[in-house]
Amino acid sequence: MPTVGTATQQAKYAHEGVTLKDNSGGVRKQRYWTPDGREKLAIPTMRTYRMSQSGAEGIRDANLDRGWLLQKPTELKPYCPHCDNWHDTQEEIDVCGVKKKEFYDRQMKIAQKMKKQDGGEVTERVDKLESDISDIKSMLAELLGKK
Repeated sequence: MPTVGTATQQAKYAHEGVTLKDNSGGVRKQRYWTPDGREKLAIPTMRTYRMSQSGAEGIRDANLDRGWLLQKPTELKPYCPHCDNWHDTQEEIDVCGVKKKEFYDRQMKIAQKMKKQDGGEVTERVDKLESDISDIKSMLAELLGKK
């Protein structure tokens, strides 16, 4: 990909991890690395923040909140497909998978229990509505039969 600017500007940007798009005037992108060593090029998403306890204010790059790094990591961390994050060891990834499965199973049990409870209430309500409608029909038949 061709870059724009003088050699001095290119060296400055390369040192800061920024690359420029071609001559069409594209957006400057920052070079980030994931903890597992993959390289990412992304537009910096600068956000203002205020810490409630200390009252400090400032501007931060929200891409760093994703776990991305500004420099290539020396110690690579394995990626966890269960939580879409990085852990220090493979054992932590295995534990994360077990916890995720346990959480999923608990939530499914709760959902099944709620479904049974809601199903009973709905059935009772439908039965009551059907009996009310049949009462209304019989009243209408009586009224229309008298006339």
